[in-house]
Amino acid sequence: MRSDTHPISGALYEELGDGLVKITKDDSAGVFHWETGWVEGDILTPDLHFLQFIGGPQLASTLEEAAKEAGDKANDSYHGTVRDPRRTATGRVMFRNEGQPQVAKYVGDPGRMTENGMRSAGPTFQELVAGDSRPELVPDTLKEDSPLPGGVMKVSTDRFYSQEFHDLEVEKLWKRVWQFACREDDIPEVGDYIVYDIAHLSFIVVRVDETTFKAYNNVCLHRGRQLREYDGKCATEFRCPFHGWSWEIDGQLREIPSEWDFPEVREEAAHLVEAQVGTWGGFVFINPDPDCEPLEDFLGSMPEHYERWHFEDRVKVSHVAKIVRANWKLTQEAFCEGYHVMATHPQSMVGGGDGSNMSYDAFGNWCRATTTGSGGTSPQRAIYPPLEEIFAGRKAGADNIREALRPVMGGKADEFCDAELVDGYFNNLFPNFHPWGAFSRIVYRFRPYGDDPAMSIMEVMYLVPWPEGQPKPPPVPIHWLGPDEPFTDAEEMGELARVLNQDTYNLPKIQKGVKAKAQPTIFLSSYAESKVRHFHNLYNEWLSIE
Repeated sequence: MRSDTHPISGALYEELGDGLVKITKDDSAGVFHWETGWVEGDILTPDLHFLQFIGGPQLASTLEEAAKEAGDKANDSYHGTVRDPRRTATGRVMFRNEGQPQVAKYVGDPGRMTENGMRSAGPTFQELVAGDSRPELVPDTLKEDSPLPGGVMKVSTDRFYSQEFHDLEVEKLWKRVWQFACREDDIPEVGDYIVYDIAHLSFIVVRVDETTFKAYNNVCLHRGRQLREYDGKCATEFRCPFHGWSWEIDGQLREIPSEWDFPEVREEAAHLVEAQVGTWGGFVFINPDPDCEPLEDFLGSMPEHYERWHFEDRVKVSHVAKIVRANWKLTQEAFCEGYHVMATHPQSMVGGGDGSNMSYDAFGNWCRATTTGSGGTSPQRAIYPPLEEIFAGRKAGADNIREALRPVMGGKADEFCDAELVDGYFNNLFPNFHPWGAFSRIVYRFRPYGDDPAMSIMEVMYLVPWPEGQPKPPPVPIHWLGPDEPFTDAEEMGELARVLNQDTYNLPKIQKGVKAKAQPTIFLSSYAESKVRHFHNLYNEWLSIE
């Protein structure tokens, strides 16, 4: 049975089984069900997310034991790819300073003025980078400090539930924007293809030769039947199951059965309708707009920031897709900021701070957020370890990770500074692609689920480095979860699944709330939620919204 101490209140939460949790503090106690609330006792109000973390859906017992023993996800070792056991599910290293209290009352982050405006009272990312034990290895890209200008932003709530907004997104966004469709390794052989769906749109993405990918509107030009319903391998043609019209894998027309009955149609049916295709870092992108800007221009500086981390050489070892009862934007926004950590993930505050002390930067179409290994700094609880202790802890954590990476990377493990190893970079490219940076394994993608604006698909992939010169294994298939299946049903995700359960526990309630909100706007902060502001700035531009 699980038990843990709340990092703010000091109350002990103990799992009793059957979804029940006992909360004890001083001489008081209460029993709660993690979903339905109070059962008995004189403690009447729990921390709902801590309650869910202790009493909610858990990992299979063997994985739970393995994760507890390793202090991290149970699958951190995969064909020689080993990670520091102190690295958390979110990708950064948590280290405790000796004698530092782990339970402390909430006092509120007072903030402080910096040369770039108000920030959390804790050390900034740039201050931590300045103390790196290998300053000569710190890339210039990590030294960039590019906060998003502007203050608090108001956003209309109807964009999260309105069918009109959804339809406008299809026309002005999904039919015109570059979007991640698959990994190159998902379709490794000529003729391999995937079906990529976004809202009611559908595309076939196929490898037509060793280095060339194409994408087609997944529709027969005869009567509109979907050409392919599932992913496939080694196709030699795309033949419609309805009447047998067929096209080569390069999109050229192969056959119209009884073509004599369709005079003057061949020219219009001569080629499947193509989308534009581009690749970067082993990812395949498509854009349905024939007049779109090149992918390289859309990415801007992003490839430069990722150049040292060689995503093209990584292997996908996990891919979970969950249907969520919330708009895709709401779902995505829950993973764009650390402001929610203290309330939604209180367990991570033990040794890991409170999420206030993060760095946010905006670069064109993409954003960077940095979770700092700052020795348990917690401005919301007035915990400020000395910088010297933080630097020493960062060096020790980085040295451990270098040794863990050495079996995979050899001497290249010494080419990275502390910040690339102990910090997490949860970056996102507009509109819905989130490849975390450095050696965080996580990649997210968020999509509307069909044409229902109140439903979405959240995908979580793990990409790990692979030993140079060794043949890669095939990427894992997608593991689908329904709206009522928790992430912990995907045991391959390890401990991260329990964290994501807390996030997705919020989402249907946010969806209901934005529709019920008497004030038809929400507020986004000037700094901690600047990644979300950045998204809505671009969203407004693409949809021509004032």
